[in-house]
Amino acid sequence: MLGSQAIAYAIRPSARSRHLRIWASPEAGFVVTVPLWRQDTASVERFLRRHQRWILRQAQWLARVSARIPKRWPYGPTLPYRGEEHAVVLERSERGAAVRRVPERTLLVRLERPGIEAARRLLKRWYLGEAGSRLTERLAVLGEAAGVGWRRVSVRDQLRRWGSCSATGCLSFNYRLVMAPPEVMDYVIVHELAHRRVLNHSERFWEIVAARCPGYREARDWLRSYGPSLVL
Repeated sequence: MLGSQAIAYAIRPSARSRHLRIWASPEAGFVVTVPLWRQDTASVERFLRRHQRWILRQAQWLARVSARIPKRWPYGPTLPYRGEEHAVVLERSERGAAVRRVPERTLLVRLERPGIEAARRLLKRWYLGEAGSRLTERLAVLGEAAGVGWRRVSVRDQLRRWGSCSATGCLSFNYRLVMAPPEVMDYVIVHELAHRRVLNHSERFWEIVAARCPGYREARDWLRSYGPSLVL
């Protein structure tokens, strides 16, 4: 109980974590990452009380977001790919694990022993591969149009960032962008490429973005509204 509000949370034991951490998502709710050596309930609840204000704000945000976004697999029947909902179908296979996108907007997940966690790991690898291909393809096109280059590109699993650009020209993108509509992915790429000219969010920066992506406001608003639902 935090004040008068009951907060449900899950504990995620971690051999790598050295400190207690808490995060929230529309699908998982509140999750507390706990070091293996520190799994007593009393210390977790003291930690939650110390972060009461943040948790209560997040609880309000979760309530708003959950009311407007669809439930994703495995909590619902589908996962998005390039802005379109795809049914997820698990199938037993003796020929090795693979994900195949088939007609009628379906992701066919073939496993020797079908199960949620195994399917989730396989789907994540598939999405990472698709994201790498799509982002590389669009980055080449949009980078040439913008007349800017970069040093290195990485596609990663990031909780809070859609993209980033370092002062040395290293670009990083969130693999979940391949779940979003293509125009949203393009906006994030243009956004990071603009940072190759302006490393802040000044008026000049947004002028560069607008010149290359006139609909950037709509894409930005889409990410703010629906980005939390792009989860696996």
